[in-house]
Parts: sequence; structure tokens; C-alpha cells
Amino acid sequence: MNELKQIIIEEIRANGPMPLEDYMARALGDNTHGYYTKKDPFGKKGDFITAPETSQVFGELIGLWGLDFWINSGSWSNFNLVELGPGRGTLIRDITNAVKGHPTYLQSARLHLLETSPVLRDLQNRTLSHITREKSACQWHENIDDLIEACHGMPVIIYANEFFDALPIRQYVQENDSWALRCVDVEDNELVPITSKDRLLTEHLPAAQNFSHGDILETTPLAESIVMQLANYITKYGGALLMIDYGYTKNQPGDTFQALSDHRTVSPYKSPGDADLTAHVNFKRLADIAEDTSCKSLGPVSQRNFLLSLGLEQRFESLSLNATTQQKIDLLAARNRLIGVDQMGVLFNVLAVTKSDAALPAGFEEISRDVL
Repeated sequence: MNELKQIIIEEIRANGPMPLEDYMARALGDNTHGYYTKKDPFGKKGDFITAPETSQVFGELIGLWGLDFWINSGSWSNFNLVELGPGRGTLIRDITNAVKGHPTYLQSARLHLLETSPVLRDLQNRTLSHITREKSACQWHENIDDLIEACHGMPVIIYANEFFDALPIRQYVQENDSWALRCVDVEDNELVPITSKDRLLTEHLPAAQNFSHGDILETTPLAESIVMQLANYITKYGGALLMIDYGYTKNQPGDTFQALSDHRTVSPYKSPGDADLTAHVNFKRLADIAEDTSCKSLGPVSQRNFLLSLGLEQRFESLSLNATTQQKIDLLAARNRLIGVDQMGVLFNVLAVTKSDAALPAGFEEISRDVL
């Protein structure tokens, strides 16, 4: 049994069952034993591979998307270039490399990274050393309030790739026409999920009678709060938020809570702090929240259609022209992982949030091609 699991068991025995939201936050972000606190989870040697780690093409296209939006918005002389949860710094590195041919864009940008993990901050600093040496404007932030304050009322271009799926969720289970909160308890010295009707429900939920016994509703209070704060900022000062994640596009019941370790699905309760805990993103809910602030939400569209509309095929063809046989095989594998209907292409969705009168960002035009 790892140390964090023992600590959580002792706390539950002392204080009673722990809400799933608190358990997830603890397992991922405990100051000493949390998953993101103590390790680098990315890549083949880690637990999962993200799109930026799959191919530079992803970051290049995303970077040019931001440049295009900046130009169509009037080329602000000062703005904030932001990434939420930058991982190793791979995406923001590829973004900045892609726009080097437009030096005014980077000269106008103030770079901000939202990151709580000291391990990943160190990796990001090393990955971005060419930027931080040349430009002292790269700032790290541990919470959304500090980030927003540091943006100083200037427009923003914000990237959130596989960020919202790692934020803590709440789960409610329909039991006998009422909602019960999902918690974590101890049974035979193991952590197990239970339901509790003793907890006061503070959220406005749909009528339980409209669901079947055993149905599960997931909510994401922290994700919703972050989107609301960022959308409010964009409404006032301008800019765009681009969210890319796996998730669903309509409000629906279901249990999406999962754990990954060494690229395999494992029990979320077996070894807290040693596995990545995630849940699918409710894009419909986040889009509704953005629009409630008077912003405009665009999408969601599939990652496949989004990247194809940005020129993914042409970029991979260009890279293949002078590639070796093995390099061509690797490029094809990366392309298929990014847009394959059985890989990231359809499972991942893309949602943009802009000011209501902003120019239409690339990738959200009417797309008529078949997803298959």
C-alpha cells in the first residue's frame, strides 16, 4: 500500500467518507504524494501520450490558429499568450516555433503558464529555455485568480489541451428517485466507492425522477468556475479560449471516471497518487456557461475535422517529401493517432470561446466533409 492511500484511509476512518471530488483532487494534487506533484506522466515512458507529444504538427497548427485569430482581431500590440496545464511545455514550444516567421506576434505576447506541479514547472522551464532566456515575460501561476490578475486587462489567447479532464468531478447517483453523492469509503482496508444521502446537495440538479435508478450525473464545479472567470475576462477585454479534450457534446448521464497507469486502465481506488485520474469533459455545459457571460461559443467540433480544416493533411504531406521510409511510417502513425476515428479524431472535441463580436476563428467554419 502506498503512503497516500494509507493517509487517505486514516482520514476517512477519522472523518467519514470522502467526497469523490476531494479524493480526486487529493490523488492528483497532494503537496507531497500527488500524481502531478511527484512525476512526469507524459510520453511512452509515462502513463499516457498527448497530442503535442504525438507530433509537432499538432502544436504548429494550433500556433498558427492563434496567429490567424490575432491578425483578424486587429493585431493587438500587447496581449497574453496563455496555456493551462502545459505538461512538459511541448505544445507552447511548438506554438512559438510555428510563428517565428511573424516576430511582431511574439514580441507583442506576454507568456503565462498555469501549472501547480513543481516537477512539470521544471520540465517546462527547460523545454522553453530558448524563450525564457530571450524574453523575461514568461510567468508561471498556481491558480486562475493569479493568472487573471497578471493579464492586466489585455486581450488573451488561451490554450487548454487536456486540461479540463483532470479537474475534480462530483458524481451523483439516482437512488429511489433522489440524488445521492458518490463518496470514497474504506472496506477491508481498501478504498471503495459508496453513495451518501447524508451530504447536503448544494448544486441545482435536474429532477431525479427523470432518470433511472443507478444513473450517474457528473458535474465539474472547478472547471465551470474557471470557464466562467475566463469568459468574463474575454467579454471585457477580448481574446479567445481554445479547449481540446476528450468528452461529450450533450448533457447526459454516465460514469466517465477512470484511471490510467502505464498506458492501461486501472482501478481509480487502488493506488491514489500513482495513476492519472480523469473524467470526460461536458462540452455542452462549458459552452452554455460561456454563453451565459455574453461570450460566443463555437463548436464543439471533432478534433479530426478541426485539424483537417487547419491543413493537417498538407502539413504531413510536406514533412513526408524528404523523409526516410521509417520516418514516413512514423508520420503516418502520428497522423492516424491525431485524426483517426478509432483514436483521438472523434473522441476528442474542440470548443472555442470568443467575445460575441469577434472574428470567426479558423476551424469553425461550416464543415461538410464526412467524418469517415
